[in-house]
Amino acid sequence: MRKWRGISDRLGQWRKGHRRFRWWSLLILALLVAPMLSACAGGGARHESWPGLMVSDGTLYVANLEHVQALNAETGKVYWSFPEGESKKVQPFYSTPVLAESYGEHGFLLVAGYSDHTVYALALGASPAERPDEVWRFEGAGGQYVGTGTLADGLFIIGNGDGSVYALNVEDGSEAWHFITRDRVWATPVVVGDTVYVASLDHHLYALDLASGDELWQTEMRGAIAGTPVVTAGSLWVGDFASTLYQVDLESGSILWTWEAADWLWATPAVADDVLYLADVSGHVYAFDAATRAFIWDAPSIVDDVIRGRPIVNQEDHLLIVPGYEKGKLYAIDTQTGKLRQDWGVTLENPGRLPGDLVADGTRLYTLPILVQERVQAFDLDSGELLWSSPQPTE
Repeated sequence: MRKWRGISDRLGQWRKGHRRFRWWSLLILALLVAPMLSACAGGGARHESWPGLMVSDGTLYVANLEHVQALNAETGKVYWSFPEGESKKVQPFYSTPVLAESYGEHGFLLVAGYSDHTVYALALGASPAERPDEVWRFEGAGGQYVGTGTLADGLFIIGNGDGSVYALNVEDGSEAWHFITRDRVWATPVVVGDTVYVASLDHHLYALDLASGDELWQTEMRGAIAGTPVVTAGSLWVGDFASTLYQVDLESGSILWTWEAADWLWATPAVADDVLYLADVSGHVYAFDAATRAFIWDAPSIVDDVIRGRPIVNQEDHLLIVPGYEKGKLYAIDTQTGKLRQDWGVTLENPGRLPGDLVADGTRLYTLPILVQERVQAFDLDSGELLWSSPQPTE
């Protein structure tokens, strides 16, 4: 009996090590292949990365790989694309656009390019259909923009592949400060009060002064951090590639508590009423009360897919919707029981893959599939019915 128990334990360790080796291999492959894929943007190859979108007042702003586009959220009609033509120097775009509504006459859209290492500010028109004008650009970074930026106190703060975090004055694009980490920054900086929290692939979480960019503290984690930290129940929560969830004190950076998942925590958690919804790359989904450190479900919900993108919560229908990366499927989980809901969603003939975060506006759920012709899709948030795809598939 002891012999079989020992074999079982070793097999479990091997499987866990095998999963981590697989994901380190995929991560390294993504870093090596991305520049080559960017050179093929005008051809048949599609990028294997995580494009992003945001929705505001009925308009979708999409980092749609080859372009940044504005679409009608109800119909999927494309209003405009930036740049207007094909530009291999500029494309692709991975970083989710950020809307700075209080700048210019009708707001700025802040766009970060991957290949050209440039942040653009586009002045929006009086209507969503009006093509924007470029008002400034920042070309001071040394690497690619993958993650999304954030706005705070007149600054646009964004991480870069050169290991730095840049704070730009939204008004004119001038650099206010930058802070250097020891590896790429893919996570979105998080601002609480006058402090900026930055997670890096260098295994560290940093707290910076918002006004100056000076370091206040740094805390070392066990693994690289790709997901954006979240703030709830008075603490900062962050997961890493060592499968560990950390509760971090906002003031000191002290690690208050840790918990280990079954596999890497790549996706940013969803948060609703101090409940964290976590998904690891092996498809285990957890519901966790951040205030009490207690699990909502007796066991994790199991999704038969790889999870990289952030889920969303439809609180009205008690649904957690999770994007499956490899199968390109949306999974609905009952937030009260942790059970998969078979009555939600549709089966698509060729769904592609879903590496990015999910976005919803209260009525519709939006996805950005890759490796398929359909670049943007809208689903009914209550039923999971496919409402539209853009562009429309050809026969």
